[in-house]
Amino acid sequence: MPEVHVYVHKPPEKDVSDLEEVEENLRRLSHVLEVEADPLVNVVAVTFEGGRPEQEEIERAIEEAGYEVSRLSTRTDFPTE
Repeated sequence: MPEVHVYVHKPPEKDVSDLEEVEENLRRLSHVLEVEADPLVNVVAVTFEGGRPEQEEIERAIEEAGYEVSRLSTRTDFPTE
């Protein structure tokens, strides 16, 4: 299963607990298997089924929660397309 760590920039108006909104958005995606957020370092670990298109959907879900994706750390290589 692919796993990605997404580092986010939190807008100033968001509280630390607001990473819960990111977790909720990600859990709604059918290809996401596991989500674990660490609000102290603004990182969300996501395990999912699929490849790059699904990863891009994860990024969009984070942005829809009002956060900016600053960096991705992919833990699995995707097959070349």
